[in-house]
Amino acid sequence: MLTFGQMAASNQPRPETAEPLAPLELTVEQPTQARAVLVSRLCEVVSWPESRIPAYERQLAADILVGLLRTSNVELRRRCALGLVRVTDAPKALLRYLARDEITVAAPLLESGPGFDDSDLVATVRAGVPAHWLAIARRRRLSESVTDALVQTGDTQTMEAVLKNQGARLSTQGVDLIVARSRQAPSLPPLLVSRTEIRPTQALVLFWWAGFEARLQILRRFAVDRNVLIQELGDVFKLAAAEGWADVDTRKTLQVVERRQRNRAAAAQSPYGSLEGALAAAERGVDRALIHEIAHLAGIKPTTATQIFSDAGGEAIGVFCKAVGLKRPLMIAFWRALGRPHGDPDSTDNPLGRSLYVFDTLATAKAQTVLRYWNWSFTADAVNIERAGFEDPDGELSLARRNATLLFNRNV
Repeated sequence: MLTFGQMAASNQPRPETAEPLAPLELTVEQPTQARAVLVSRLCEVVSWPESRIPAYERQLAADILVGLLRTSNVELRRRCALGLVRVTDAPKALLRYLARDEITVAAPLLESGPGFDDSDLVATVRAGVPAHWLAIARRRRLSESVTDALVQTGDTQTMEAVLKNQGARLSTQGVDLIVARSRQAPSLPPLLVSRTEIRPTQALVLFWWAGFEARLQILRRFAVDRNVLIQELGDVFKLAAAEGWADVDTRKTLQVVERRQRNRAAAAQSPYGSLEGALAAAERGVDRALIHEIAHLAGIKPTTATQIFSDAGGEAIGVFCKAVGLKRPLMIAFWRALGRPHGDPDSTDNPLGRSLYVFDTLATAKAQTVLRYWNWSFTADAVNIERAGFEDPDGELSLARRNATLLFNRNV
């Protein structure tokens, strides 16, 4: 009798007649056509409208797709990205993966994809390269958090794209960063001065390294008279005078607003008798002491005067001369006394002509506002500015110190 084991063995096919089984060889490269169809089909699925596929199924398809796309060709990845441009609830992992792909894949998605939120875009900026930054900067709408991330890259072309984008909103910090960068990037001031977000404090700092056209735009927008402030603060002037101008901050603030520009007390004590007398003396030579005297007679600090008289473009000299009420011939004489280059006074193709154009077209009250703002803004803490960083321990500089840092620290 056969045992159970012998019976089982007798039922097995003979080795010589059994057909060998095909091994499951996982190391053999699979046909590319199936892979291409698989990836293409999944790309279609994740780009279907919300009404056609549940969110969890879209997410599952996206998770599978991310793994496949890592070894897929550029064309498949680009087609997938194009499909997601239409999807508002695109899976985040897939969206961020494609957003960081090479720019031919990422560009359409970064420029137009509706599935990004601000955190997605900020993360892409921080992980991307200039081409990605530019694509994001061209989006129809950008929030302050995204534009902050873009300008923090320090890339001039990216800043230009942000400034040209009328759908981009800029924060005060973002404008500050662009103002600081614009010292080394002449293309930025003309774009920045037309933005509605720029404030007088930022524009009047930007003035110092902007070109002629940008300077004119700054003066047209931010050189204003002070009639309302003078009227509303009239009784405060009387109170401060009655107290003997005891409070320093009150005195400095009211000096920005008051009608008179020149310092009458300084004129009474000056050996030159008047500002005109000091300017006449300047024709025989200008030294540090005379600059200080002119500054005191004009009602400004010597630091402010030095900055104005050394202005490379010269337009600041036109602002000064108009603010203190000089006549045109005396301004030209003072220009020459400062050793500035000669030129046709009736043409704006030279520094003298541009300075006189500002002098001729700017109202006295408006010139005074600009001059006083410079004096108030740039002189506070200027002596110690070399020891100050761009940010204080509390994370913010005072307005005056921040402006002084931008003006006097050449490395900002």
